Formats: sequence, C-alpha cells, structure tokens
Amino acid sequence: MAHRTADEKVAAELSRHGLRATRQRIAALRLLRRQKSHPTLAELHARLLPEHKNVSQKTVYEILDAPVQAGLASRVTAVGEPYRYEARPEPHYHATCRVCGRLYDVPASADSQIRGRANLLEDFHVEKIDVTIRGVCLRCRDEI
Repeated sequence: MAHRTADEKVAAELSRHGLRATRQRIAALRLLRRQKSHPTLAELHARLLPEHKNVSQKTVYEILDAPVQAGLASRVTAVGEPYRYEARPEPHYHATCRVCGRLYDVPASADSQIRGRANLLEDFHVEKIDVTIRGVCLRCRDEI
C-alpha cells in the first residue's frame, strides 16, 4: 500500500466529516496542525499567503469555520482577545499569561471531577468542557 501524502490524509479526513476538501481548506488545516502555538486568524492568513496569493482574511475565517464546526479544529479565545486556532485532537485545557498573552496547552485530567461536581440539569448532556487557567508565565513573572 502506497503512503499517502499529508494533503491526501487531510483531504480524506475532511471528506469523512462531510466537508469539501478544497486546496485552501487542506492547506489551512495542514498548516494549523503543524503549529505548536495558537495562531490568530491574521497569523494564519499571513502564513497561507505565500502558497495562496489571493486568499483574504475573511476567506481564511470561512475556510476554518467548517473544520471548527466539524470538531477538526478549535477556536480558542479569551474575553476581548482575537480568536486563536488550534487543531490538537487530544483533550486539553489552556493556561494564558495575563502579561504577555501567551496561551499554553495543559493536559486535561480533571474532566471527570468537573462532571461529577457540576450541578447540571438531569437532561443536560455535556459534550465538551473548556477550561482556561489565567495567571502569569515564568518568563513574565521574573519581569514584574
């Protein structure tokens, strides 16, 4: 069996989720999956421009909206901050530095405790738990 390229794998995954595997959508999701950080829409747009000269920021938002809705990517945001994107499949939380704004991934290990302590209606089904921890990173703590 021949090895599939990264683009073919992304295209197949998009198709499995009922999404059209356009060149731009494949490129955006592939780029997002390579990121270690949580890029903003503007950062993703800038990184896509060399390969897709005519893509606008609005188009990048629209390209990413379908994978976000399908659960292949996520929008992460703090109040008053621009959307940041990620495509990390394993459950995790976020920690954000109030000084520099950097966003860190934190392994999700408290979901069962949160579900057990949440006072939810009996007929409410929890689909996802989002946790954001706010504080100061080590780099900024030394500077303040």
